[in-house]
Amino acid sequence: MPHESLLTSQVYRICQAAAQSLEEGLLDAPSAELQDELQGPEETVYGMVDGSMLLTDDGWKETKVGRVFTAQAAEKEGFDKAQWQMGRSEYVAHLGHFEAFTTKFEQLLPPESPAAKVFVSDGARWIAQWLQQAYPEATHILDYYHLTEKLAVACQGAEEPEQWLEDQSQALLEGKSRKVEQAVQALPFLEKDHKDSLVGYLHSNHQRMRYKEFRKRKLMISSAPVEAAHRTLLQLRMKRSGQRWSDKGANNMIKLRTAFLSQIRPSHRAVYELRREVLNYTQHAHARLVSTRKRSFSPPKHER
Repeated sequence: MPHESLLTSQVYRICQAAAQSLEEGLLDAPSAELQDELQGPEETVYGMVDGSMLLTDDGWKETKVGRVFTAQAAEKEGFDKAQWQMGRSEYVAHLGHFEAFTTKFEQLLPPESPAAKVFVSDGARWIAQWLQQAYPEATHILDYYHLTEKLAVACQGAEEPEQWLEDQSQALLEGKSRKVEQAVQALPFLEKDHKDSLVGYLHSNHQRMRYKEFRKRKLMISSAPVEAAHRTLLQLRMKRSGQRWSDKGANNMIKLRTAFLSQIRPSHRAVYELRREVLNYTQHAHARLVSTRKRSFSPPKHER
């Protein structure tokens, strides 16, 4: 156990030191490949943003995550059967105030870049307001599946819930969001507060619910890529059993995770040196641990 504890603390110190050596400006800047894609108005670049909770010394705090990538639909028997061919992804993330995160994101995906930008997000108000203010010329889409989850709750106020939900989900895909709004308003058994809240939500997001148009343009209508980023970028490394982070330690690890997952530029030598140093250290430490355990093990006499 002492050897394992030493191994863990040493790797932690190495990671923290490497993260602090990363240049913040370079870390948030787009790669040369992404810069080329951003210069072409014919290119479609997706930006997705979401929040995820991490346990810190001060309790649970939200970490904002952003993912920028290109993608094309590879059709198989029509758009409904489409499989997405995604290009390389680049990430930004931050534990703390949203203004620090939005600054990082706008460095990675500059609002003034010529490429056609598409943002798919859930119903978080701060995300929608910021994106529409910072990228007014972009296409903004409300996650279709997030919306249908809200309708799945509301359908319990219908006489035939399953049929009602199927009808409204199809109406959304046909570009009939006003009809869905009216159907919610007419629900006979839905509580008034819930009904008013959902009707207001649908009304305020009408422009982001033009799914017939979006599908005709072969655009994503799901924010699944950024939800997957939460798992690969944060949860896989930072939400293990018993883990708790200081703000500084968390943001240092987040910097390393974004560097690795973004396939960070060769100019960030600290990342590559870290990879080599950690691998070498853990291999040698593991070998020492195994050797120590073998020497300390004394089999029973009948096994000798």
